[in-house]
Amino acid sequence: MKKVTIFALVAILSFGMLVLPAFAEEAKDTKETNETTEFLLSETEKPTYRGTGKGEAMLADLIFLRPVGFASIGVGFVATIVGLPFSIIANNTREVGDAMLGETMNYTFVRPLGDNYQPLPLSEQQ
Repeated sequence: MKKVTIFALVAILSFGMLVLPAFAEEAKDTKETNETTEFLLSETEKPTYRGTGKGEAMLADLIFLRPVGFASIGVGFVATIVGLPFSIIANNTREVGDAMLGETMNYTFVRPLGDNYQPLPLSEQQ
């Protein structure tokens, strides 16, 4: 029973972290709000109540993209081993290893949390 309660609490709190930003919206443009804040703030200093979306991107990256990247490292390793005889014949084992393992490892472990970008091939990185 205790495990079920802990699981339910974690699920509810996790769901709340995903849903609450959806309810954040800009302040209503009422006359009295404008009158009181107009003399305090100039046009460039007026607050916008929009988030950057960085937290949601980090959460999605942590929950979905990192585990998928970790699993794709295993798939890339198996594909590298299967393709190794052919890459030895073609003399391009470095390119195969970089494409199958290097890029995936960089995407999974080197990339900052929340930065969802297409990784550059290792040949183009410096």
